[in-house]
Amino acid sequence: MVIPANHSYDDPNGNVRGGPFEYGAHVIFSDDHGATWELGGSIKPKMNESQLIEMADGYGTLLMNMRSYFGKNRRALSVSRDGGVTWSDPVEASALIEPVCQAAFIRYSWPEDRTGDLALFSNPASTKRENMTIKLSRDSGRTWAASKVLYTGPSAYSALAALPNGEFLCLYEKGEENAYEKLVLARLSLDNLR
Repeated sequence: MVIPANHSYDDPNGNVRGGPFEYGAHVIFSDDHGATWELGGSIKPKMNESQLIEMADGYGTLLMNMRSYFGKNRRALSVSRDGGVTWSDPVEASALIEPVCQAAFIRYSWPEDRTGDLALFSNPASTKRENMTIKLSRDSGRTWAASKVLYTGPSAYSALAALPNGEFLCLYEKGEENAYEKLVLARLSLDNLR
């Protein structure tokens, strides 16, 4: 089991630093079904609100998708090939525009499933907190084959969940004046993204 997490980190003198540029991402993981837990490696600086999936490469590779403070309005990605113990240097996800905001990222199905190697991603796909969009990947989040705008107005945080019947849910913040006026639950199918 692997759980994405975030942290603020200290400077070399042990002082807690403040501000958005002092965040990092990491995981906690268990190799014994949750009986014990270990802290994985850190991805820093300037990353937080991380989400991850296991890639369908047959090696258990983990792909971390993170909110980035590098000022390029793109998500950041990092890969672990050892179960989260170590992580690659983060890279910009050029296809995933963001306003520096949380996003959701889940594995929808595996290659051996009838639907294939699918992952879903949702976020306000804009440089502002607006344009809530869901994207579909057919290759474990390497590329994005389809997308659907759920709401063009103000929107922010979101969560995704796959249902047993093949549909999926997207819970997201939205509003008219700002992104935090209400929560909306959208129920969709893959047909909505093709």
